[in-house]
Amino acid sequence: MHKDYNYCNCDENNEKKVQEFINSLEHQGCIVQEGKLKYVDILKYCSEGLVNNALGNNAGAPYALALVPPSPNQESDIEFIEEGVPYKLRPDEAIVLIGKTPPKAYYYSFRSFLFFVKNKIGKDYSDNSTIGNAQTGKYHMIFGSLGDTINNYNINTENTPDGTLGYPYDSSTIIITTADQYINHQVRKSLIDVGFSSDIMNNDNIPEGLVNLGLERGKDTFAILMRASIWENKDIGQEYLDNLDKYWHVLRITPKKPIKNNHPWPVPTLKIRETCKTEFNLLPHARDDLNYLRYKILEKYYSKDYEAIDLKTNIWVMESFEGILMDVNVLGESRDALYLKTNNFELTSDDDFVITYGVNHTQTGKAVYYNSSFYGAKKLNGVSVIYSPDCEGSANEFFPKDCEVANNYYVYKMARKGCGDCVAIVPYSTGNPKGACYGVNNYQEAFIGFRLYLNQETLVGPAPYDVIWDQAILFRKKKKNQH
Repeated sequence: MHKDYNYCNCDENNEKKVQEFINSLEHQGCIVQEGKLKYVDILKYCSEGLVNNALGNNAGAPYALALVPPSPNQESDIEFIEEGVPYKLRPDEAIVLIGKTPPKAYYYSFRSFLFFVKNKIGKDYSDNSTIGNAQTGKYHMIFGSLGDTINNYNINTENTPDGTLGYPYDSSTIIITTADQYINHQVRKSLIDVGFSSDIMNNDNIPEGLVNLGLERGKDTFAILMRASIWENKDIGQEYLDNLDKYWHVLRITPKKPIKNNHPWPVPTLKIRETCKTEFNLLPHARDDLNYLRYKILEKYYSKDYEAIDLKTNIWVMESFEGILMDVNVLGESRDALYLKTNNFELTSDDDFVITYGVNHTQTGKAVYYNSSFYGAKKLNGVSVIYSPDCEGSANEFFPKDCEVANNYYVYKMARKGCGDCVAIVPYSTGNPKGACYGVNNYQEAFIGFRLYLNQETLVGPAPYDVIWDQAILFRKKKKNQH
């Protein structure tokens, strides 16, 4: 990155238009309340006991939530982490985000989620995150995406008007969250009337058929989530996160006189994940290659002092629409990703370590990036991670010199100690200066999570059976040989 790059949040013209937009809405008989977009460190909240787990956070990747004020005269509300999260929504209300997109990163996105819903009578939710009381009603977490995401590959911004190719970073944009097409139309008209271009507007629709709208006790709650992964410049990325309130306006728009909901958004047709070619087609010798790679990994790390345990990989969470109907917590699943995980295991000494290996999914075009993360099983806290851009060529040492096949694969290590670009250090929970949820102790159940973001062809998460699943081997020091 050029040293003179300056990420600027100053746009006096846009600020003037935002105020004119608010004035126009108030003149039309709406109440406009301002919230904010806030960076949330879920490991911090988990460590402080404000949440009972970290929701399977993407280790090393930041999140932000829209803090939305309650609707005027709303009688009951529930809170999770921060005031304004989650929020309820009348069918005729809108949430509008006006601001600047993140600085350059491999990935960023915005999307509304169905967050907490009313407990069903007679159903046990002891294994889920629950909130509420007798006054507000008892709720449990679904955290399901309500459709495909707005991301840096499809967003309408000043630099990428109406989705044209361009530079979708540090660029003005608008995100409109509504449950009704007429309300969306009215919001767009008001924005255009004060000078905003429709070419920078993005719909974040809430489909009526999947939700229970309203402000009353027991009605569904929602959250708007921003994600980002792998900043080009970490300092600029952190500055953006620390000052989101300077880059974004979050507006809740409520008609003083309720408007009948005649044009609800339908349940959307989702982007197709499957493609004509799978990694099995693209890498026809993958079975032999992966067997060879496993053999060479064992040759390097296995000895009389260690036992090698092959962990089993499976799908981690179901897709959100299925989760909503099945009443299952899908942990903020995004359609932009495929989520895999191993079975649980324990590190029993500081000498134990895990090797993850598999197909280079960016090489095959099945991902823009992928990663391997180390999680505590009880708290679902991602504490250590290796991202694919940081470890190109990591399998080279396991194949013959100048073997082109090596570029199709990767090998990462997760351990308590070590060095090198492709080694992720697993911190302890006990005594961790950041907080207990920033680490995982020995003899605590853990697992490895794998994420594959955005098939390069479909620009949605890869289909689970279009890719060859990632694998992991636990190397455990035998008791008599532990130090």
